[in-house]
Amino acid sequence: MALKLDKILRIGVFITSHGFGHATRTCAVLNEITQSSNCSIDIFSTLPSWFLKQNILCKNFEAHYLKTDVGLVQKSPFVHDLQETINQLKDFLLFRSVDSQKAITISRKKKFNLIISDISPLGIKVADQLGIQSVLIENFTWDWIYCHYRESHKEFDKIIESLRAIFERSGLHIQARPFCLEKNSSLKTSPISRRVNKSKEEIQDALNIEKNSKIILLTTGGITKKLSFIERLHAVDHCTFIISGDFKNIVKDHNIISLPMNSAFHYPDLVSASSCVVGKVGYGTLAECWSSKTPLLGCYRNDFRESEVLRDFANKNLKHKEISIDDFERMNWAAYSLFSLLEDNPSPNASPCNGAIEAAEYILSFIERN
Repeated sequence: MALKLDKILRIGVFITSHGFGHATRTCAVLNEITQSSNCSIDIFSTLPSWFLKQNILCKNFEAHYLKTDVGLVQKSPFVHDLQETINQLKDFLLFRSVDSQKAITISRKKKFNLIISDISPLGIKVADQLGIQSVLIENFTWDWIYCHYRESHKEFDKIIESLRAIFERSGLHIQARPFCLEKNSSLKTSPISRRVNKSKEEIQDALNIEKNSKIILLTTGGITKKLSFIERLHAVDHCTFIISGDFKNIVKDHNIISLPMNSAFHYPDLVSASSCVVGKVGYGTLAECWSSKTPLLGCYRNDFRESEVLRDFANKNLKHKEISIDDFERMNWAAYSLFSLLEDNPSPNASPCNGAIEAAEYILSFIERN
């Protein structure tokens, strides 16, 4: 990155905790920024502290466990509650909660040079109120998502208007491919993903996986869910299956490795080491499979508007097959679907540029201009 700044940049970062995809994207961008500039970073989110410690390279950062977004209230990784979402949004968008007031107080005290928001409306609102330059990073915004539900839930109409007005107040708008609704005024990047740190061989050695065994990584998109029928995976003995979830310790049962989400393993390393990733497709999973050219056997939430965009990108740019949510949860994919994907032609070539580098350059140039 050519641009370097000598001053210490004080950056406030507001991240939705709707899954981990938004956080992985923003952490990747922050890590590129800190390659070129001396920064102090404050993260506002309800993301777990271990996740931030694992993914932010900057040592001078502080986490504030505050609610910065509603998103969609989830009952499970694949089911959401629209009425409860509306109830929470009505209160949240008043910006009078204890958490909202704390965010304003902290931001005023820290005197941020910049506030970055990954679809958290609170971040843009705080920046606007305090006269701080703001950056919006997104592949969708919540007003666009909620439009899908307005016919069945009219209460979304005013919510959509409020959110759209807030998001339009950002000083710099970055859209990461694959984005859902192109904005002419935005700057576009390639898919944004975290960097890979370790080789496949290092991962195999660390997890004691035989060299000739194909690694298959199962994902529920950062929202923990206990998977059933996993005993069916024992029959696929030429593969080793890694299931990341709410486990206390690493446990190996024949060819199945249960891995705590809060482990020493960098998730992009696991994706890169895998012969295939199987499970719920969100932005983070898609971008990291694209970056590492890892095949994807994905299932999509048909009642979530982003899914169509992710599916289309995967079909055009990855070695990809789709399975149903039911087939994923019942492990029905472990035979034909998996074999046919692994035996297909090689993955398409990914772009040589990680969108995190592009986004960081846009942001640093924006800071210099302002």
